[in-house]
Formats: sequence, structure tokens, C-alpha cells
Amino acid sequence: MKTSVSVYNFLEDNRLIEDIFHELKSIVASILSSVELIALYDGKSVEGRITRQTEAIKSQVIELDFQLQNVRIVQYMLNKSFAFNRKQTSLHLFLNQLIRDEPYGKVLHAVTELPAVKKVIDAYIDEFVIRQLVLNLYFWMNRHSTSHQLPKLIFSFEESYFEIRGNFYANYFRDTDNELLNQPVCYLMSYMAALHEGSLDLVMEPGKNVSVVVRIPYKAGGLR
Repeated sequence: MKTSVSVYNFLEDNRLIEDIFHELKSIVASILSSVELIALYDGKSVEGRITRQTEAIKSQVIELDFQLQNVRIVQYMLNKSFAFNRKQTSLHLFLNQLIRDEPYGKVLHAVTELPAVKKVIDAYIDEFVIRQLVLNLYFWMNRHSTSHQLPKLIFSFEESYFEIRGNFYANYFRDTDNELLNQPVCYLMSYMAALHEGSLDLVMEPGKNVSVVVRIPYKAGGLR
């Protein structure tokens, strides 16, 4: 089943703010739990456990940084001071840096497919907004994926647009559920795509396989 996620005035729906607040609380709770375990392991022969907990803290801090950027976007939108700053960008270089450089390379590199290209690819985008769109997609999929299967991010470059495809195996959604479509973060991602005259579609296959397809037109330059 394929469904387009339309943009609506999600800022009037306080579920988005509540969701972000809930995620921030969960991240802080996870960090505190890891710190308590490290304190418990201190001085004991527990090879590898402290290292695992410190790695967990690093991952949580990365997600915390991302969620704080979401708070920043919503705040700007609420006080009507959001400045949409599109510019011509070397798209492949931008995406390559996003998935490889700190701090997000640690979580994105292992789950991303970015094909090598021979042509120059320019796109007229707001880099901050596209970065948040990609990160929202990844963290949302990761949150709702089964524990034994990582989500996948696949980038492709067509003649007039580039595509961001997220694939994951959902941990609890049924085929007939609309819950997946009605989550505020889906509307936020759709809004970010719409700012670039793009679209966001959800494809729910039999079972719990879900694909999220974002298409953004190049507008300026494109493939050449």
C-alpha cells in the first residue's frame, strides 16, 4: 500500500512537541542508566562492559544533538523567524560528508548506500533542512525497527530529482494501521520535503516491511 503524506499545519498539533519532549526524556534516562552501570562496574572485572556503555552514551549524545536541532527548527517556526536558506549545493559531496563526518557518520555510515557518480550533481537546497530530513528519517526508522534488523538509507540520483529511500522492518505496525502515517514526525519530514517542492510517500508491503520514499527536485543545475 502506497500513501502520500500531505503537509498540514502540524504546528497547531502539540503532538510534535510532545513527541520531541518524550524522546529527549528517553535519551537522558538512557544516558543516566549507562552512567549508573559504569559506576557499578568500576573496579570490577567486567571486560568490555564499560566500553559498551561508553559507546551507548556516545550514540545517545549524538541523538540528543539531533533532537535539539529539531527543537530549534520548531521554535523558529512557532515564532515565525524560520529562514529558509536555499543555495546551489554540490549534492553528492554534501551527502557524502553527512554520512561520513562526525558526529553523524558514526550512526549513518553503516546503514547508508550512496552510489559513486561520474557526473556533477548540483541541487538548490537548504543544507540544514535536508540534513535534518535525513536524520529524522534515520532515527525514526531506527526507533521503530526490530532489534535484529538495521534500517537502510539508500540515495539515488535521477534525471530531474534525487531520491532518499528508507527501508525498515517495523516492530509493531499492522498492514492496516494508519498509526504509521499519523505520527507528527512524518508531517515534519513531509514539510521539509515540501519546502523543496518535494514529496514523501510511505509504502507498506505485506508483513511489516516499510519503505519511505522522499523525492526532491534538483531545481538548479541538476545532473550535467
